[in-house]
Amino acid sequence: MVPETCDEDLGAVDLPPRDPRDAMSLQTAWLRSFLAVADKGGFGAATPVLHLSQSRVSAHIAALEHALGVTLFDRRARPVCMTTAGELFRGHAMTALLELQRGIDAARSTLDGFATHVSVGSYPSVSSTYLPAVLRELKSKYHGLTVELFEGNASTLEEMAFSGTVDLAFRPLLPKMHETTLCHRPIWREDIVAVMREHDPLAARTSVSVADILERPLIGNPAGSEEDGGGFDLRHTLGEAAGRADIAYLTDQPTTLVALVRSAFGIGVINRLALRTTSTEGLAIRAIDSPTAFREVALFWTRRRADTAGVKAFLEVQGRARLPVGVQAISS
Repeated sequence: MVPETCDEDLGAVDLPPRDPRDAMSLQTAWLRSFLAVADKGGFGAATPVLHLSQSRVSAHIAALEHALGVTLFDRRARPVCMTTAGELFRGHAMTALLELQRGIDAARSTLDGFATHVSVGSYPSVSSTYLPAVLRELKSKYHGLTVELFEGNASTLEEMAFSGTVDLAFRPLLPKMHETTLCHRPIWREDIVAVMREHDPLAARTSVSVADILERPLIGNPAGSEEDGGGFDLRHTLGEAAGRADIAYLTDQPTTLVALVRSAFGIGVINRLALRTTSTEGLAIRAIDSPTAFREVALFWTRRRADTAGVKAFLEVQGRARLPVGVQAISS
């Protein structure tokens, strides 16, 4: 047996001091922040992807620059742009993180039994009505698997999946993805419906038309600008008439939308499944006569994560999971 080696056993061997700027001194969090700022073109733009404050991102970049002894970004430029050193370092940083992840996955694959980690992105209606059953089955079959959850809207979930913040993400198929290289599995289709107070004259009908709801202030989701997908389901449902809509409020939370409707701020337009996450007492839910009054939900992941144990396990269990009541399965 080879004896353990302690510092005092080295005798006359004189080890050189570690250079504080060598690779071993770098932190992976610094590299992730660097790549996010490089990809998004600014410190502030990187914060939603990283789920960090702008000051924290700035601190990571400053620490990385100090460790490297070079300036990575020209902060005087608007927008911020990379220096020559930053451009040269970018590819190496990305390769290093990818190789590190492959190493982690390889090391975990040698464990007896099944031990791995998977991170999942979702949004409120999926998180409340569907994901718990999937996770229960996942944990039941794979005892050594740990799961980390993140929530966001369509835009941020796409960024999280593409950047690697999550291994997989649930997201509506529309608005269309900017990152077309992501793999995806369509899961279900659900209706977009109108929500109104039960004494509203429109509540006497079994369904309402686009013309009917255009006469009222409207409340939709998610929040944000139209360019970022704010109010997408509402606008998609109204089709060519969306430009005439009086959109009073946009919110990410179904409970907030329902509260605004209950307080007579307008008619809500939202996916039906989201309404199962909150009380709709005193309200009426009606179908909308529009060929685009629906949303389709899918699961997304990157090709580079497709062969990892955690992603394979999640896809296997999700493929057999029972869908929420009231949605229609999308055939493969």
